[in-house]
Amino acid sequence: MKAEDMSVNSFPAQIASSGIVMGKALMMNQETLDELLSEVSDLDHFRKAIMTSKFQLQELALSRGNTEANILKFQLSLLEDAELIDPVIKSISDKETCSRAWQKRLDSMIEEFEEESDSYFKARAEDLKDLKQRVLKNLSKKNEIPPNPFERSDGPEKCIVLADEMTPSQFIETDWNQHVGIVLNKCSHNSHVAILARSYGIPMLTDLEVPLSRMTSNTPLILDGNKGRLIVDPSPQEMEEYQEIVQKFGEEKQLKETYLKNPSQTLDGERVLVKINSDSQELLNQLNPEHCDGIGLTRTEFLIQDGRLPDEEEQFQIYSQLIKWASGKPVTIRTLDAGGDKPVEGVTMDEQNPFLGFRGVRISLEFQNLFRSQLRALIRAAVLGPVQVMVPMVTVAEEIDAVKKILNEEFSKLQQKNISTEMPKLGMMVEVPLAALEIETFDVDFYSIGSNDLIQYLTATARDNPTVSHLYHANYPALWDLISRVAAHGRKTGREVSVCGDIASNTDYLEKLMKSGIRSISVSPASLADVKTFLASLSLNGCSDSMSSNSGELI
Repeated sequence: MKAEDMSVNSFPAQIASSGIVMGKALMMNQETLDELLSEVSDLDHFRKAIMTSKFQLQELALSRGNTEANILKFQLSLLEDAELIDPVIKSISDKETCSRAWQKRLDSMIEEFEEESDSYFKARAEDLKDLKQRVLKNLSKKNEIPPNPFERSDGPEKCIVLADEMTPSQFIETDWNQHVGIVLNKCSHNSHVAILARSYGIPMLTDLEVPLSRMTSNTPLILDGNKGRLIVDPSPQEMEEYQEIVQKFGEEKQLKETYLKNPSQTLDGERVLVKINSDSQELLNQLNPEHCDGIGLTRTEFLIQDGRLPDEEEQFQIYSQLIKWASGKPVTIRTLDAGGDKPVEGVTMDEQNPFLGFRGVRISLEFQNLFRSQLRALIRAAVLGPVQVMVPMVTVAEEIDAVKKILNEEFSKLQQKNISTEMPKLGMMVEVPLAALEIETFDVDFYSIGSNDLIQYLTATARDNPTVSHLYHANYPALWDLISRVAAHGRKTGREVSVCGDIASNTDYLEKLMKSGIRSISVSPASLADVKTFLASLSLNGCSDSMSSNSGELI
């Protein structure tokens, strides 16, 4: 039997964090909430429990990295929220016990968040459960947080945790030198525990297709987070096969780390710029800027909080952090790409077909106050390092002309006020087929091909619609003709052409991109090592579309 074959002791599950580990099962039966309830009905007792919870979260946040701290800071902000706290105070004033009042309020909010279809809000339900448990423990007679139930003290053996749930706090407090993997029944791929597991490199499975009640502690396990299965009490042959897989994986990982640290080039010495896509500062804190050639795409939609875009000063501070992280390498920031599947209250419209309507640069040119504020912040931030401003959803040259006019106006206004300025490079997303076909009409400093939308508009298929998903792929010669056309224009004019869509992160398409003349890509941070390793294996000698060696430009 091969290790990859299904057997009677092999159970399928969903992958939350990839990797393969072996260890003994550690079953966790956590205490019930009823055991945490006290009969005290005293406002001072409740306020003390809230203050104690704040102190614990602050101490935990200060002792950990940015990813953990940002998750805990959200819980801290909840404890400052009158909308959460005031109803509990009122219930206690009406003689309800502190524990019952807190539990009822949190249960109501958790139910609301869990009913949301958006994965962001579902993840927040996990934070509420974590906070609910913490405050209940501080309201209990013990009035202290008991030891983390995921701690283990019965020997040095590596163990794999099996439980219904795990809170973010419990994950953060767990010793991941001894605990090497997790299997949780009640957890989503987008949950904070799953995000933490990926950040820590801890393999994790969810939705195991067998009740955890059938498992027992100390049973040998193999957690295969690459194929999505848990092997219980593996045979000696299975253990031997997986030990070989783990050893090979370790060697490949070491090789990838070597390529990750070095500038990317192909087997025959062609230099390729490999940048990363960024959705948040939090994500960047997990990466070393020396491992990439800068940021090729910053999606500024992540700035939207409570339906509004931060003001100029707030944006300036955020862009400054990105530039500081990049350490002198270029930072490409896409202007607000609202519309389509990214509605913004008071800005976007309720349209029958939003993907073909009011979105991207069309919104920016209509809501110029928002656009000008963003451009001013970018002009100011460009003083700190090389900033490239990228405009989304450009269809005709007149749109770029209008953007240039606004950019120049805001630059002049800032100079008149003696504010430090630097004109950033101006580029455009090439994601509308018409723009790719008429690329010669667009006078910009650089081009970035957004393959996701380009495929969507080329094939007239929504990428998130399963009924037409068989048509949404990158294997059309017409798509590669468009990419080659834009790349050739970039070579001819000495302007960088990059690809920042999913195909840039997919090793199945990297060779085609290189043969199309692309020498700059922007990839997801998770795929950075794989992409650089794959590029190192490519030989481009003899590719007729390859960049001329004496062009003097990387595209």
